[in-house]
Amino acid sequence: MSHWTKVKLQVTDPGILQKALTQMGVKSELGSFTITQYGTSSSAEVQCDEAVGFAKQQDGTFARVGDFYHARTQKLKGYYNNLEKFQQELNVAYGIEDAIQKLDDLGMGFEIEENAEGVIGADGMIRLVAVSWS
Repeated sequence: MSHWTKVKLQVTDPGILQKALTQMGVKSELGSFTITQYGTSSSAEVQCDEAVGFAKQQDGTFARVGDFYHARTQKLKGYYNNLEKFQQELNVAYGIEDAIQKLDDLGMGFEIEENAEGVIGADGMIRLVAVSWS
């Protein structure tokens, strides 16, 4: 069965956020952390590095805190001058991981058959094909 969906992405699940970061090649930990840069501190529930994390906001979404410039890994440092690239890659990875989780929650044995890496089409859309053989 085909199902067309448009998704406006809001990062709300720390577990899916961690899976998305892993898909991007960024290691992360869930827990209670403090990110401090330039004398300013912020709590974070997801930590990618001592310098970068994600803090839960009052509306339940997660926002990036910290500064890529001070990151210890080259992967994260590479986003310092390209915040848009980071956000786009995170949106794609989070959208894919969120879709996979929602399919899993259905308990019908769905698997991503096409485009699990989330290639963005010329129209700006990500097309995933999920199948169930049950």
